[in-house]
Amino acid sequence: MPGSKKGGALRVSLKGLLYAAAPALLYTALSNAVHSLCAQSGLFASQSASKLLMQAVSVSVCLLFFTWYACQEGIRLRSGKKGVFRYPACFCYVMAVVMCGIVNNYLFSMVLSFVKEASTGYWQVVQVFYQQDLRLEVLTLCVLAPLAEELVYRGFVYQRLLKQCAQTKAALLSALLFGVLHFNIVQCVYAFVLGILLAHIVHKTGSLPAAAAAHMAANLVSVLWTETDWLDLLNQSGGRLYVAALVCLALMGIFLSYGNRMVKK
Repeated sequence: MPGSKKGGALRVSLKGLLYAAAPALLYTALSNAVHSLCAQSGLFASQSASKLLMQAVSVSVCLLFFTWYACQEGIRLRSGKKGVFRYPACFCYVMAVVMCGIVNNYLFSMVLSFVKEASTGYWQVVQVFYQQDLRLEVLTLCVLAPLAEELVYRGFVYQRLLKQCAQTKAALLSALLFGVLHFNIVQCVYAFVLGILLAHIVHKTGSLPAAAAAHMAANLVSVLWTETDWLDLLNQSGGRLYVAALVCLALMGIFLSYGNRMVKK
């Protein structure tokens, strides 16, 4: 085992950390390689919509590969946890992640005007992924990407870290890697916070699909909020923006609390 005991807790060695991070690094390299091959193949035009389609193809390839890899490694999608309260708990956790995503969006809207230069990479991502065909956005951002990322980060990375250190440290390290590999400061913070909650869901429910469902729901709200008028109620400004952020933060805490209580039952 790469870790070593110290003070009753496991300490992660550099070798163990690299072993845990390897699937995430492989996922990033593989998706970029497939994306580059798609761009060089000439099968896709140079429009932004084609960039999103290439992203869908690259994520699909990664999802297929890591599904096969998970079968080879014996990655467990669910633990032996059972009980009638498990499903309501999962629902509460999904809602908590959605509220967290909304709060993050509010916070970013408050500070982005002060960090425009630092958020250049984020705006480039927005131009590629948004304002495209809504069905393709939902498929890529709300189905394929969450499935692949949860399998990699909460399936491989988090579970490998759990064998070397305490749950809290494993959640923080996997979430940090999840954030850093988004390669821009805005998504890094967003993914880090979300990653902690998603690891908490896996820890409490023993269900990787529950974390994937929460990730999907958060991304779906973001897409619908940006691309449609269905969630115009969330659009606030001035003092109402701060009030809305506090309300959503309180709801996130309530849903988390109820989820934790149901898991205990």
